[in-house]
Amino acid sequence: MTEINSTLALSGVLLFLIGLINGVLIPVGKSPRMGLSAHLTAVQSGTFLMAAGLLWPHIAFGNGWGAPTAAALWLSLYALWLALFLAGVFGTGRDLPIAGGEMRGNKVAQTISTVLLYGSVVGSLGATASMAFWML
Repeated sequence: MTEINSTLALSGVLLFLIGLINGVLIPVGKSPRMGLSAHLTAVQSGTFLMAAGLLWPHIAFGNGWGAPTAAALWLSLYALWLALFLAGVFGTGRDLPIAGGEMRGNKVAQTISTVLLYGSVVGSLGATASMAFWML
């Protein structure tokens, strides 16, 4: 396994573990529904990172694209989990009305959650698109 493969696989296993621990903590936050979303996101994202680690040697990345794509992928998926976890803890549900309902946290917590959420969406979308592009 290369260093990138190992990094993706290990970050996937750790995110999966975080998701399992998050599952136990669901009732602790202000929004259990957001806590459930964070739990499911961590478990699913961890699984995807493990799969990406196994798939990595079969992607013919151009010069200099592999490492930034891998970093964007795992960092954005951790940021997505963190955004949802914090939203569950602090009750900041404005950006996810289905899971967050009418819950609104304080302005600082809401801003942190929003920045993490939208940043992670851009990062994971870009990294996944990069993987797809180089697989063609």
